Amino acid sequence: MKKPNITSFCSTFVLLLPFFLSAKAAHAVDTEWKVMQRMQSNTAVRIAYQETRTLELIDQPWQGSGYLYSQAPDLMIKEQLRPERVLMGIKGDRMFYFDPAANMRHRGELDAANPLSLHIAFFNALVNADVALLHRVYRVDFDAREQDWLMTLKPRRGDRSGLTVVISGPPGQQAERIEIRQDDGDFSEFLLSKDAEGETIETEVNRLYKELLGN
Repeated sequence: MKKPNITSFCSTFVLLLPFFLSAKAAHAVDTEWKVMQRMQSNTAVRIAYQETRTLELIDQPWQGSGYLYSQAPDLMIKEQLRPERVLMGIKGDRMFYFDPAANMRHRGELDAANPLSLHIAFFNALVNADVALLHRVYRVDFDAREQDWLMTLKPRRGDRSGLTVVISGPPGQQAERIEIRQDDGDFSEFLLSKDAEGETIETEVNRLYKELLGN
């Protein structure tokens, strides 16, 4: 049996060492700011999502899907298409909700003490790269790991649900997964993928916003 060539192995390792170090360095540049900037766009963006909710009092997980829309500087719309169509949105410090089937509308202020705000504000902060909003509503802990980056959010004000939001994605990439956990055992998972952007999406966002307003 041919003996391994130790000298050749060591030479190869030395040659590859800069590659390993550069890979580590590339991983190390992942920061909260870099991640938020990757989500930013000068044009309207549509992100497809798949949602799974596991509720403590329900045997079967609830599943839904739809789109998240963003339009700089401060408009975000969540259009749930399945199992039924529901619209939610944030424009500046205003929140909107519309259930077309029930013809029910709701408007309110984006408030860190409001449980509904806590469950939707991070979407707006994420898709519009709004770092100020993120830190106004949540305490943020960022961790860049070898296999992914994690951003953990907890309400700045007291929240009885024990809400924790964990946003993650591959190194050097945008957010791909969002987990929403509560102390009572309720758990939601969102899988995200950028779907489209441009003038066509901007037209769609404006149409949906008018629908939210009831125009």
